[in-house]
Amino acid sequence: MQQKTVKKSCFGLWFGLSIIICLYYGLISAHYGLSQDYVVQDDARQHVVWLQRFIDPQLFPHDLIADYFTSLAPWGYKAFYWLAAKIGIEPIFFAKILPIFLGLITTIYTYLFSLQILPLPSTAFLSSLFLNQLIWLNDDLITATPRAFLYPLFAAWLYYLSRSNLILCLILMALQGLFYPQLLLVEVAFLTIRLLRWKKLGFSQDKQAYLWWILGLIVTVVVLYPLTQKPPELATTVTASQMQQMPEFNLHGRSKFFGVNPIVFWIYGSSGIGIPRFPPIAWVGFILPFLIRKRIRVINLITDQIIILRQVAIASILMFFIAHLVLPKFHLPGRYTYHTIRFLLAISTAIVVSSLIDLFRKWLKQKLKNKAHLKIKDKIAIALLGLFSLIVIIFPANPAVFINWFQGWKVGQDTAIYQFLAQQPKDILVASLSPEISNIPAFSQRSILVGKEFAIAYHPNYYNEIQQRTVDTLQAQYTNDITILKSFINKYQVDFFILDKDAFNPGYLKKQNWLIYSSWKSETQKIMKELESGENPVLPKLIDSCLVLSTEDLILLDNKCILKNNIVNNKK
Repeated sequence: MQQKTVKKSCFGLWFGLSIIICLYYGLISAHYGLSQDYVVQDDARQHVVWLQRFIDPQLFPHDLIADYFTSLAPWGYKAFYWLAAKIGIEPIFFAKILPIFLGLITTIYTYLFSLQILPLPSTAFLSSLFLNQLIWLNDDLITATPRAFLYPLFAAWLYYLSRSNLILCLILMALQGLFYPQLLLVEVAFLTIRLLRWKKLGFSQDKQAYLWWILGLIVTVVVLYPLTQKPPELATTVTASQMQQMPEFNLHGRSKFFGVNPIVFWIYGSSGIGIPRFPPIAWVGFILPFLIRKRIRVINLITDQIIILRQVAIASILMFFIAHLVLPKFHLPGRYTYHTIRFLLAISTAIVVSSLIDLFRKWLKQKLKNKAHLKIKDKIAIALLGLFSLIVIIFPANPAVFINWFQGWKVGQDTAIYQFLAQQPKDILVASLSPEISNIPAFSQRSILVGKEFAIAYHPNYYNEIQQRTVDTLQAQYTNDITILKSFINKYQVDFFILDKDAFNPGYLKKQNWLIYSSWKSETQKIMKELESGENPVLPKLIDSCLVLSTEDLILLDNKCILKNNIVNNKK
C-alpha cells in the first residue's frame, strides 16, 4: 500500500504533530543557545568558530589550529557557511539556529519514508518522535557541524530510494559526500549489496540495480577524489599500530579508542557500533526481526520496502568492519553505524510499538465487548502502561534533560577576560594550560597557542607541533628560570598568559587527563614531582606586577610586562 492511499485527514494530523515535536526540541535548544552571550556547543568550538573568517578575514591570522580544522572541514560544509556569511549571517550565530531547519527536513523525510514501509500515519509519527528524541538528546544535530547535515540528507535519500527516484538519490549522494563522506560510503555499499541474491547466493538479474550501482559508484569517485588531495597538515595519518602505542588513543586519553573492555569497545565509543543508550525505548526496535513473521495485523501491513532497513543495516556493518580492518584510513569505524542505527531503531521501534498498541486495543475491545469486568491486575496494568507512555514522551522532552544532559553546551563564566581579549588586536596570541583556554576562540575570537579541545592526534604533521607547543607551555609555566619563560614568549610571540588560580598547586596537573595521558606525559610527571617536592616556579612572582585582570577562577597576565621584568630566578 502506498502513501497515496492514506487518508489525508490522518496524514495531516500525524504529520503536523511530527513537525511540532521537532519544533519543540529545536526552538528550545536555539533559545538556550541564543539567550546568553557566552554559550557555545562543545564541538562547534572545533568546527564552526574558525569559519568566522568568512565574515572577517583578519581573524585568526597564521593560526595553526584554525588552519587545521578548516582543512578538515568538508567542501560542501564550508561552502554552505560561506554562502550564509555572504548574506551577513555569522557562522557562530548560524550554527545555533541551523539545527532547527536540519531537524525539520529530517523529520519530514523520516515521516514520509516510514509511510513507505508501513502506511499508518500514527506509526510514521512514532518514527519521527523516536528519531527526534535520538537526535536532539545527543550532540550531533545540535552541533551544526558536518555530521549534523548527514541526518536530513540520509533521511531524504532513504525516502527517494523507496520511491526509486534515481536522479534525486544521485544528487543526495553527491551532497552527502560533500558534507559527510562516511555516509556516502555506506550508501554505495548499500547499492552494492542490492546486486546480490541472498537466498540463491548469486547476483541479481535486475538491470536497474546495476545502473544504480554504476552511477552511484561514479558519483562516489568524482565526489571523494578531491579528498585525496590533502594539504600538508593532513598529508600523513597515524597508523593503527601507532594508535595502540599512543596514550592519547588509550584509556583516559583525549581520543580514547583502545584499552577499554571488549563489550565497550564493540558497542560504544568511536570503536563501537554505537547503540544509543538513551532513550531506552529505542531498544524495543531490536525486537522487530523476531516479530516480523508473526500474524499481527500491523505487521501484515508492512510493504516490501522493509528490505531497505535490512540492507542499510548490512551496508553499515560491512563498512564498520572494513573501517576496523584498515584503521584509520577510513577514519573511525563507529561513524559508519552510529548514525544509521538511529534511523533503523526509530522506525523499527515505531513498528513494534504500533503492533503492541494494536494488540492492546484489540484485547481491551474484546474485554469491553464481552462486558467483562476488568480485574484489579488489569486496571493496574493499564495504568502502568499509560504512565509508561507518558514517561516515554514527557521525560525526554524536559529541557533540563535534553539540554543539560546531552547537548554539550559550554557556558563561559569569565566574561571580563573574554571582553578584554576581544578588544585587543586581532593578531594577538594567548597561552594557557587552563581548560578555559579552549573557549577563547569562540568567545573572544582570538588565537590561542594550544588547548585540550584542539589536541587531536590523528595527523602527525599537526600533532607534533601541538605536542611541542604544549611541552613548551608546561616548561614556561612551571620553570624557576625567568630566561626560559622569556624565551618561550619570544619564540611564539605570545601576548597574554591565562592561569588558573590553583595552577601551582601540586594536584592541579593530576586533574588534566589530556596532559597526563599523552605523548608528553613524562614531562608532565616531571613537573608534578617538582611541584610536590616544593619547587618554586617564577611565574607566580610576576602576578602582582603583570596582572591585567582576574576573575573568580582565572588570572590574565601581560607578557610584555614579563619580558621587561628582571626578577631574580627562584630556587627551591
